[in-house]
Amino acid sequence: MILAHKIALDPTVEQAIHFARAAGTARFAWNWGLAEWKRLYEAGEKPSATKLKAQWNAVRRTEFPWSCDVTKCASGQAIMNLGTAFGNFFRDLKKPKGQPKAGYPKFKKKGQHDSFALWNDQFEAHSCRERFGKDRGEIRIPNLGWVRMREPLRIGGRILGAVVSREAGRWFVAIQCEMPDAEAAHPAPGSVVGVDLGISALMALSRQMPDGRTKIENPKALRKAMRRVKKLSRRISRQEEARKKRAAKTSRRTRKRRAQLAKLHGRVANIRRDAIHKATTAVASTFETIVLEDLNVAGMGKNHALAGSVSDAAFGEIRRQFEYKARMRGGHVYVADRFFPSSKTCSACGCVVDKLPLSIRSWACAECGTVHDRDENAAINLEHLVVGPAWAEPSPGIPAATLGEIAALAASQEAVKLRSVNRELNPCAHVRTN
Repeated sequence: MILAHKIALDPTVEQAIHFARAAGTARFAWNWGLAEWKRLYEAGEKPSATKLKAQWNAVRRTEFPWSCDVTKCASGQAIMNLGTAFGNFFRDLKKPKGQPKAGYPKFKKKGQHDSFALWNDQFEAHSCRERFGKDRGEIRIPNLGWVRMREPLRIGGRILGAVVSREAGRWFVAIQCEMPDAEAAHPAPGSVVGVDLGISALMALSRQMPDGRTKIENPKALRKAMRRVKKLSRRISRQEEARKKRAAKTSRRTRKRRAQLAKLHGRVANIRRDAIHKATTAVASTFETIVLEDLNVAGMGKNHALAGSVSDAAFGEIRRQFEYKARMRGGHVYVADRFFPSSKTCSACGCVVDKLPLSIRSWACAECGTVHDRDENAAINLEHLVVGPAWAEPSPGIPAATLGEIAALAASQEAVKLRSVNRELNPCAHVRTN
């Protein structure tokens, strides 16, 4: 398992300038490689990242001597990343229409996604403390020296490398480590929970947390900051229109407001990231088996009424964190079928309603009269996909699956669709219609 620990850096003014130069070198190498790739292709040759890297190393000291002032990893990894981008582009050309595809690589601009890579070529010979200053909270950058980190590296394993990036005026380092897969058993073996992701509540759980919660609130950081975001965006847009009419350069005030807007977006992202990490860690540590829905996040984002709220909830990021955090703790993640009617199914009797608009947050079953909270009912139905509902009777000749058997099956069937798995466990666990 490969994990990355992202840590904020505390560089001096001189170190920050060096970071900007290294990121600029990586950006120049990418653009140079992309231009050379196009030139070689038009000339009838077959370009590759290996050829471009060899060509770059042959001319960089004579034509671009300033690139030697920073680590060679910045330019070398940028060209290798270009090769990976072209590989993803050619691979996705074979995908059917309608599926997301990687686009053709584009030239990079200054100030957008500034970053550069660090290779740990000698990680076999140097310990983590010597190379990255784990106990001291420092990282050693080639051609620069030691740079302070806001916190020490908290994950162990073999260090593979790092990426230094700038976000909203701050510098971060993401250190990649290769860790062995979890061998210890989960602290709560046999525990199963259904998790329904939502907008008003970040998560609705089918079981109570140790603190008694069945819902985890959504901070809605973007919605709370939207007024300030719109105000700054309008001012920047008006200044840009006035600048274009005068054919003048970007003013200092415009750059200042752009920095303020970037800082505001960074704060929103940090609030969202903090809430998601705390929620997913708590759930993955409490329950062994987690059942999620396969949400069509891309389709939900096309709905203009829900686009802002869906992006603020970050459903895809929640699922990604659940998958690796559960695996770290010896747990499992099931993903239910996308068309499973979790919200429209009565968790008490199995009756399915025909329509249930999003505006209805609670409803009463016409068959048994049970009043359901929409989100909690969906979470309970997701849990029933694994453990089976109480109202369903086992089929003759099929032994009742215990939680231990289900957990054993989950180890070999991790991250597969639940519709096929559920048929293997208990055919009667499917929702019946009346």
